[in-house]
Amino acid sequence: MKLIYILISLFLVAGSVSPSYGQKKLNKTLITGYVTDAQNYPVSDAAIITDGNKTGIFTDENGFYKVRAATGTKSIAVFSYSLGTLEEDLIGRTRINFAFAGSIRDQITDAGQGLKPEKNEEMVNVGYGKVKRSDIATSVSTLDGRNPLFLSSSSVYDMLQGTLPGVYVNGKNVVIRGLKSFMQSNEPLYIVDGIPVRSIDYISPQTVRSIEVLKGPAASIYGSRGANGVILIDLIDAPEINDSQPDILKRIPVAGTQVASNVLAKTATLNGVVAANDLSCYVSFEYGTTTAYGNEVPASRNPLTGNFTSSVTAVIDGLEAGLTYHFRVLATNSQGSAKGADVTFTTPGDAPSAQTRPATNVSPGTARLNGEVNAQFLPTAVTFEYGITADYGATITVSTNLEGNTSVNVSSEVTGLDHGRTYHYRIVATNEKGRAVGVDNSFTARYTIGEYVNGGYIFYLDKTGEHGLVCAPEDQSGNAFWGSWIPAGATGKAKGTGSRNTADIINGSPAETTAAKLCFELQLNGYNDWFLPSVDELYLMYSNLHEQGMGGFADNFYWSSTQDKFGAWVVSFYYGSKSNHSRDEDSIRTRAVRAF
Repeated sequence: MKLIYILISLFLVAGSVSPSYGQKKLNKTLITGYVTDAQNYPVSDAAIITDGNKTGIFTDENGFYKVRAATGTKSIAVFSYSLGTLEEDLIGRTRINFAFAGSIRDQITDAGQGLKPEKNEEMVNVGYGKVKRSDIATSVSTLDGRNPLFLSSSSVYDMLQGTLPGVYVNGKNVVIRGLKSFMQSNEPLYIVDGIPVRSIDYISPQTVRSIEVLKGPAASIYGSRGANGVILIDLIDAPEINDSQPDILKRIPVAGTQVASNVLAKTATLNGVVAANDLSCYVSFEYGTTTAYGNEVPASRNPLTGNFTSSVTAVIDGLEAGLTYHFRVLATNSQGSAKGADVTFTTPGDAPSAQTRPATNVSPGTARLNGEVNAQFLPTAVTFEYGITADYGATITVSTNLEGNTSVNVSSEVTGLDHGRTYHYRIVATNEKGRAVGVDNSFTARYTIGEYVNGGYIFYLDKTGEHGLVCAPEDQSGNAFWGSWIPAGATGKAKGTGSRNTADIINGSPAETTAAKLCFELQLNGYNDWFLPSVDELYLMYSNLHEQGMGGFADNFYWSSTQDKFGAWVVSFYYGSKSNHSRDEDSIRTRAVRAF
């Protein structure tokens, strides 16, 4: 019975998960079709591409394919190395056949071996030199690295991904179909320009001439090393070695240029790989702004020896920002020289960008000028020009050596301004590549209501415009009470009486933690002369700030420092009204102020 119960449970679980699998399949549309040539012969091993992306699907020996296309796929294409590329819009279709204008039979030799005639005499690097392609028994596939299909490839692995039948790529792991081991590595042997290498990470796709994938008899010349298949990579400008040359000449070094690293505005690290072929080998790099180079620098490791590939580098400086440089690695031993392929890099660096930002902390005599600068990788001098006209006339330096490649905020204080006068200003940024000037901006040297300065928000200015009152940027309490008894004084209502009222409350009840005491003991933004506002001062806070959406007040009652025989005065920041409340209420808010 227990076994029957287990089997029933497993059946129910299996049934419960099957809809999920079916749901995943419903998210894709099955597209099928045949691919033929002009004479209606099937085209096999043609790659299927959707929306410009490789799918890893190839046509079979009958030219048939089937691929699941994600919802929203707009186009499907087929790519054949011998016949080219065809593309069709899906438009809701699920059956699409392709017919090439060319003929496969035109590509086959009279001997019927299935090899392209023009390829029979092509020479291929195979580790011990170059041999005719026709002398190699079989190859899984051939990839032309100069095909436009690979222009956007970011690595050799990307070139192999979904392009060659029987080759599976997962990140940097490559497996050739049918060649798998459970006990050892499944990685194929990599041969670059005839030299076995441990990794192909360093190879730029733009330097690849072709890729050959060999297995079985074709890989037998490599012995046990080729048990997992062989991937032959020919680079552009690889040295030519053939059987007719003496053996000693086959010992010239092999050199491969790698992409540059640590590229900055003035410096870069040049990279390459070199096989010395058992002879002492001197390594250097040529570089310059054209393929004529014009400069040469020795590699950091010299000389090289041994029969293995070694990484080589050279750090160069004195470069010019914003230029494209060419470079290649050179290797020389007693039997000859080898040159790597030309590779380019571009040094970062450009003229800076600059934007003028609004002035802040404006007062009758001072202001903070603000701007934003991107140095574009180069040391940049930053200044502000300012004056009473757009001709400016005065300059203040912010930095003489601003660097980086992100926009940063910069500012500088100007003093000695005339009260009430309007000033113009702009930011200027200069580096070796050029000069950037921000737009003209202006301000008037005076205080304004709502400005955040002198520790808080201005809510009152006197007739001179140079003095007034500010309130703290936030409430000091939401539940402090005014006081439990009636102190002497604290009856002033008008502007300018809040400080005296606060002193009267503190003197009358020094032991109590009242709203007035919270303000009197407050130390905020570098100031310690805060007080509880009078009722008229408090109402100005409501009308000049809160009604204009400034100050961050709550729609509630706020204590003033004004009292009478009936209680203490408050202002409703909801209704905008003054009223008298009991001194011991604990639901009224407190906001401190100070004079400047």
